[in-house]
Amino acid sequence: MPMRPRSRGSKPRKSSSEGMDLGTRALVLGLGSLLFSWVPLLNIVAFLAALMAVAFGLIARWPAGGMMAGGEPNERRGLWGVILGAIALVVFVVTAVRYSVI
Repeated sequence: MPMRPRSRGSKPRKSSSEGMDLGTRALVLGLGSLLFSWVPLLNIVAFLAALMAVAFGLIARWPAGGMMAGGEPNERRGLWGVILGAIALVVFVVTAVRYSVI
């Protein structure tokens, strides 16, 4: 089946997995982990999300991180993902100690 030529203004569609860059993923995970790090049982899941936020944010800030992700990451969102993920990790430790003492 012959391929149709594309018009000049059309862009290829992105698949659903290409919707967010690493910086945006880090920001979403960091914000979610910070919100759920206060809840006693959900803070374990938030701990893992915070680790992923820090990892994705650092990869997004790394100069070659965009090549690994297949696109240009948003470095500012990656930085905020690292910050929020680190705060969520601290909140997890504080709440885990607080809930274990009671």
